[in-house]
Amino acid sequence: MTYTYRVFIETEDANTDVMHYAREKLYEGAIFRVNKPGTYVHGTPVIVYQVDNHPGDETPGIAHARVEVRD
Repeated sequence: MTYTYRVFIETEDANTDVMHYAREKLYEGAIFRVNKPGTYVHGTPVIVYQVDNHPGDETPGIAHARVEVRD
């Protein structure tokens, strides 16, 4: 089964959204690398800080993430 989420990503410069496809449900604290060629966040790791809902029969789940800060 594939879970589909629309993930809203916050950055210092601007906000964007991506569709994320995974074999497992997203959860708060999950980290994934953005795969959206042609955007400034492509290849960037993000961390999920909120999951509003999980996918339904015909609708994607909704989640929010921020660019992962590295020391």
